[in-house]
Amino acid sequence: MKVRAVIFDLNGTLVDDIRFHFEAWTRLAEKIGAVMSQSIFQSFNGLKNEDIFPRLLGREVGPALIDALGREKEEHYRELYRPHLAPVAGANGLLARLRSEGVKLGLASSAPPANRAMVLDGLSWNDTFDAVIVPEGIPGKPAPDIFLEAAKALDVPPSACVVFEDAWNGVKAASTAGMTVIGITTNVDAEVLFRGGAVATFADFTNLPDLDTFLR
Repeated sequence: MKVRAVIFDLNGTLVDDIRFHFEAWTRLAEKIGAVMSQSIFQSFNGLKNEDIFPRLLGREVGPALIDALGREKEEHYRELYRPHLAPVAGANGLLARLRSEGVKLGLASSAPPANRAMVLDGLSWNDTFDAVIVPEGIPGKPAPDIFLEAAKALDVPPSACVVFEDAWNGVKAASTAGMTVIGITTNVDAEVLFRGGAVATFADFTNLPDLDTFLR
């Protein structure tokens, strides 16, 4: 079987920005009296804000408060990360190679719209992907929906898709969708990604082997 589509997560996968998210979450948690640690952060890394805030606050949270707190956190994240915006090593080369080989490219990210725009605009990636699937209106990771929607938009069966992810929640989502998942270890140790269902892990996108060899 040949790989017909490659679907990428964005934050922590194509760009190495997770430490800036953690810093922004930590400041917000201090402000609202919530507990934050690396383990707590990793438990919700990759989820949508509407799923994160009830966990963080330990109660139901209305849309208005989610919007206000989320806007504050994301504005701080963008302020922190914008001066450091850069692709993970080898990302541009891989994207160009896959496109030249006729492989379809998808983006499946839980990032809010302004965060996606900052990265896609800043790295000139707006015309790079055949489909960009956003989390609005569908269950977030670790549910498989965002990846299944990507496969549908690309008109490729899940079994012919390879996904690159950096977080357990994302790896689990893509694996549950029936896709082959490769972990990028910018964020957590390889062991964590293997537990989620990754078949291999790499530090970045340089010197990757033929992706066809990873298909189940």
